[in-house]
Amino acid sequence: MLMEDSVDRARLRRGRLQRLQAAMRARDVEACLLFNEPNVRYATGASAMPIWSNTTFVRCALVPAEGRAILFEHPNSMHLFRGIEADVRPMHAWEFYDETAAHAAIFAKETTAALRELGVASGRPGVSSGQLAVDRLGTPGFLALQREGIAIVDSAPVTTAAREIKTPGEIALLEYNGAILMEMLANFERAVTPGVRERELLAVLADTLLRHGGEHLATSTVCSGPNTNPWRAEATARAAEPGDLVYVDTDAVGVEGYFFCVSRTFLCGDRPPTPAQREAYGTAHDWLLAMRELMRPGVTFRDLAAKAPRLPRKFMPQRYEVMIHGIGLEEESPSVAYPDDPQPNADRVLQENMALVVELYCGEVGARDGVKLGDQVVVTSKGLKVLVPYPWCEALLR
Repeated sequence: MLMEDSVDRARLRRGRLQRLQAAMRARDVEACLLFNEPNVRYATGASAMPIWSNTTFVRCALVPAEGRAILFEHPNSMHLFRGIEADVRPMHAWEFYDETAAHAAIFAKETTAALRELGVASGRPGVSSGQLAVDRLGTPGFLALQREGIAIVDSAPVTTAAREIKTPGEIALLEYNGAILMEMLANFERAVTPGVRERELLAVLADTLLRHGGEHLATSTVCSGPNTNPWRAEATARAAEPGDLVYVDTDAVGVEGYFFCVSRTFLCGDRPPTPAQREAYGTAHDWLLAMRELMRPGVTFRDLAAKAPRLPRKFMPQRYEVMIHGIGLEEESPSVAYPDDPQPNADRVLQENMALVVELYCGEVGARDGVKLGDQVVVTSKGLKVLVPYPWCEALLR
């Protein structure tokens, strides 16, 4: 039985906001206007209807480099956030209206007024001349802010720098969610039997996640048999057959929105695996363990790429995009590319309290089967802590 988590939510929110504002000050950013759902949540703790709000401009956070953030919230959801440490105001959205430009103009004027309240520099009367760091913004809002004289810059250097090192509260939540993922994978593996449909297996994941307070599945990556090659297929009505490989990439958004990207591949039924299945699985398994051994605080991304185990050439054309990527409220920075791919951040180093995913796909072009494996880890002073240490498929390793 999973115990209720004991994370102090107010302390969690304060710790994240402190990191964000410190990153802003370090980069001389006076204010951030954040629409991306994970960024809003990181800055304020607010989240409502996250899938919908990630595709519509109905919520944003205006964050100063010092002081209290302003959460502009959908008017019908404001009551949900009375307890957070932010100034909660109604968001004047421009979507769902016929006069889009007129409503966007109201949004821009309210944003400009709020910037002046926060002490962001202003130029001619009624017009802000300060730079505003923004993560994403629809065209009507962008044009309306420009008309108000606001210079827009990219917020990514600030938000990625803040979010890539996890606070103690975040690590506690990752560990709590890890226990949920262990149960999800156990229930999934028990359900992998001949005749089960991929969508039924996906439902097993969702059922376990939601019963424990998780939020949603970000993808539907459950594949069997020939659907396992190439990578990037999604769950269908196909029924698993004896001897099929069945893989899952959890892509689960858990408690408090923390993302888990853990992959496992199983063998369906009692039929022995084929030599090709053993080779693909054994290659992926050995690569993953060897890669984890290299990941320590202080190692540069250049060295990680140089020392990384090499995949057999036949698996390279369909390789996963990167060997390692950050994880938190979504898939995040930093990332480590394959040795022969461009490495734009070669001098970066792994740091303590980074949360990362190390993963790969092994599937030969034109082959029937493919294997997906991946672990989610936290970098500690002594090495890695695997958050979801789910067992390997022994039938594929014999």
